Amino acid sequence: MLELLIATALGLAATYFFINGIVMRIFPSRRIVGTDVHKPDKPEIPEMGGVGLLAGTCVYIAVAALTGAMSGEMLSIFLTIVVAGGIGIIDDIFGLDKRVKPALCTLAGLPILLIGSYPIELAVPFSVSFHIPILYVLLVPIAIAVTTNAINMFDVMNGVASGSSLIVLSSLVIAWLAKYMLVGGDVTTMMGGALMVLPPMAVLFWYNRYPSKIFLGDTGTLALGAVIGAFSIVYGVEFPAIVAMMVPITNAFFSLFSHGGLFERSELKERPILIAADGKLSSNPSPNAPLTLTKIMLLLGYDREKDVSAGFIYLTLAMSAAAIFSAILIWGVRF
Repeated sequence: MLELLIATALGLAATYFFINGIVMRIFPSRRIVGTDVHKPDKPEIPEMGGVGLLAGTCVYIAVAALTGAMSGEMLSIFLTIVVAGGIGIIDDIFGLDKRVKPALCTLAGLPILLIGSYPIELAVPFSVSFHIPILYVLLVPIAIAVTTNAINMFDVMNGVASGSSLIVLSSLVIAWLAKYMLVGGDVTTMMGGALMVLPPMAVLFWYNRYPSKIFLGDTGTLALGAVIGAFSIVYGVEFPAIVAMMVPITNAFFSLFSHGGLFERSELKERPILIAADGKLSSNPSPNAPLTLTKIMLLLGYDREKDVSAGFIYLTLAMSAAAIFSAILIWGVRF
């Protein structure tokens, strides 16, 4: 366990120094920036902050490997993050077709399959499980594509994607601990995976929270989605993950439905949100503006970016609490 704590400290430091020393200082001079469209003055913010998460996990896994503390589960999650983050880097720099990006994200599930770090049973509430070894192989790439793109589309305002991802993953760790107390398991193996990603994710959220000092970029959002998908599969908390991810998934559904399919933000003819000179947000009444979960939040009375971001966090907290409760129903309630 000491080896994992050392790896955690070094991974955390790498994330902090990479964000401070490279993303915030070097990226702006190289014009790796994005426009904060929900601010009246439209400031430019350093983009691709997700590379900090990649740096932190790389250092962690390197230390774990050198000290003999690395497990197959940790390696599966790490490689899934790297593949998804690599796709994000390509998209941030060169741009990917709206159909190619989701398809490529299925490749991020291959490390899990190749290493064999996946269960062959899917557990659902009331101690029901489905033995689906062949079907599960097909579901793993699809699941990773869903979580990566759901978080990617949930990067709607400062801190929403990073904060929600941090909450969702924390709830999955708690769900696994509930599973452990009810049916047993290897705590050290699970904690090795959790410590690899939770501290860097916390640092990423700290700099991405409102008002953002960095943007995640597709590098960050795809990597965060990969973390959630990989963790849920490798440690067998798939059903709680579905529950915890309901807010990002619902947001993606609204966006895809109103736009009629896959799209890039650059393709929007009209933005769904209007920004007044005093920073107040309002829903765009134009029929050409897509229906989004953010618009619904505005209709509920939230009219400031900080409040809308907090609203999404509260919704995610509620669904994550439900996810933890679902874990008790899965492994604690028997008939």
